Amino acid sequence: MIGISYHSGGMVDKPLPWVIEHLAGIGYDAIEIVCGPEAHIRTGDPLEPQLAQARELLAAHGMSVAAVNPYTQPPLANFAQQDLDGAVARWSMLIDIAVELGSANVNFLPGWLAEGDKQAWEALIKALKALAPYAEDKGVNLAIHNHEGQIIDSPDKCLNLIEQVGSDRLKVLCDITNFYILGADVEQAVQRVGPYITHCHQKGVTGKYPFNSFLVPGEEGDELPFDPFARALGSAGYDACISVETFQWMRDDKAQIAYDLIGKGLTEMGLR
Repeated sequence: MIGISYHSGGMVDKPLPWVIEHLAGIGYDAIEIVCGPEAHIRTGDPLEPQLAQARELLAAHGMSVAAVNPYTQPPLANFAQQDLDGAVARWSMLIDIAVELGSANVNFLPGWLAEGDKQAWEALIKALKALAPYAEDKGVNLAIHNHEGQIIDSPDKCLNLIEQVGSDRLKVLCDITNFYILGADVEQAVQRVGPYITHCHQKGVTGKYPFNSFLVPGEEGDELPFDPFARALGSAGYDACISVETFQWMRDDKAQIAYDLIGKGLTEMGLR
């Protein structure tokens, strides 16, 4: 069965206790929790009191953590190009946070470099090869967040990166909307990376890159073809979460609207 989670960056202006209670009240199974200098887990403050509070809240509301998200931090290639040791230390800390919160996944944006794609790929691969042994030891996946305008933006580039790094802990965060706006067929994109998908993102959208605008999933005007996406996940045997990705400025009922779309669709297909 496929679960439904929520990227908490969309409510970073709200305190974590409120966010977890709100999501649980709607019916969400999990939360993708943002971690950074100004996030729901503040990485510049003592971590253990925050993690203890988060564990208590999650247990009280019957929720889990689908992924740990490095919020408002530099993408991995950019960070590694400037400070490889610092990048490895930062994502190692995120892996530790994931272990403490019982999450299998830590996300990363691939990034870009002004010097060119080749240099960005080299920096990214170097960082991931340095991080992979720690992720393997801790049993946590490093999830590639495919993203428009960055060096890993297509299914085939995800697969190439996995091959280059050579770790079974390097997986795909299948951001289906980011694939879609770049012209990918939704079902084919899922089929291509299916064996490596460990987490998913879904945004609503109108238009294609670079003229797209993001919406709440299921909001009027949303053009993302959800049913083919869900069917493809089901065919691939995917049984983790689809994480709703919204933004702080979007409408107050965004979590409910997205849940109604995804929950109804998955239930009708027998996937939830």
